[in-house]
Amino acid sequence: MGLNYNYHIINGRVIDPFRNIDRQEDIFIRGSKIVEAPTEPFEAKEVIDAAGCLVLPGLIDFHAHLNHTHSDIGIHPDLMTLPNGVTSAVDAGSTGSANFEGFYKNVVCASEITIKSFINVSAVGITTQRYTEDPNPELYDAARLHYMFERYPHQLLGLKLRIGKPFSKEYGITPISDSKKLAKELNTALCMHVVHPGSPYSDMLSSLENGDILCHCFQADGDYTILDQNGRVQKCVREARERGVIFDGALARASYSFDIMQKALDDGFMPDIISTDAVSFTVYRPIVFNLLYTMARCLAVKMPLLEVIRAVTATPARLMGMEGVLGTLGAGALADVAIVKIREAPIVFQDQFGNNVSGDKLFLPQMTIKAGKTAYMNIDFAL
Repeated sequence: MGLNYNYHIINGRVIDPFRNIDRQEDIFIRGSKIVEAPTEPFEAKEVIDAAGCLVLPGLIDFHAHLNHTHSDIGIHPDLMTLPNGVTSAVDAGSTGSANFEGFYKNVVCASEITIKSFINVSAVGITTQRYTEDPNPELYDAARLHYMFERYPHQLLGLKLRIGKPFSKEYGITPISDSKKLAKELNTALCMHVVHPGSPYSDMLSSLENGDILCHCFQADGDYTILDQNGRVQKCVREARERGVIFDGALARASYSFDIMQKALDDGFMPDIISTDAVSFTVYRPIVFNLLYTMARCLAVKMPLLEVIRAVTATPARLMGMEGVLGTLGAGALADVAIVKIREAPIVFQDQFGNNVSGDKLFLPQMTIKAGKTAYMNIDFAL
């Protein structure tokens, strides 16, 4: 009797940056895992013909806000991800020490997608758009944060801090050094959101080390950006990357500029991560829509396709501590698969500043497999 498989995906163009693969290749799924191609007769319960489609590792949105029903910004994790090819996501500090456990028990544990989290240095996290959290270091609950990292080491990726005039104008950059000190005590990373900064990037980046993250690296509010006066990427930014600092595009509704992004790319500086910073009022809305749309924007500014896919698969998987498990279609990985079709047609993308970029490609979701089970299928693809 031959081997049995749940799925046999055929005729698709497989792009897997973790394995440096871009070719037609069959994918075999047994149970919840991707397995080696058989060398003897086999049967598959379902054969999926992906002709004309890209077969990708399940996409990872490394920067989203998933605190559904516990805040006015949280998106429903499964509803807003699986139909868009996203099988894993990271909550970017929606909760703090006072409410993380409620989020973990009621949202993370109840979701089909894989979720990891940053925890906000502010005890209440980001619960509303009515007002911002208070990043005053005197209000950090260090003892409670220590307990959270001791109890949930498998879940927490680091601390989250929002810096900039809308969030920290009273404190300047003081919260950065205090948050970094706390991160070192916890032996974890610091994820720093910077929008409309009141200080130069040289001052803000000086504390960041290997594994720390700068979000919204293409933001253009205020007097300071990652570019110098000649439109080149600043020396301090390149030095931070050399130290191992990660740059998250976090191409949210109001936190990036096509002009800054294009100049950075022209200067050889690409984001390590492409993410959405999705909240309840940006999903399925211009300018963000979903992760696939965000990826198409990056193609429009001439980021190579392989690097776009890497930034939503292999790189975030590594930062989640799940390299080889997520973000790849290699044997032994969790059977998370996104099948998408590229639609070629003129499209104009726009940022918050009214800058337009013309593109000619969109990614259209066809099928999502999560842990070896069908989580979504476009009816056109099914028929």
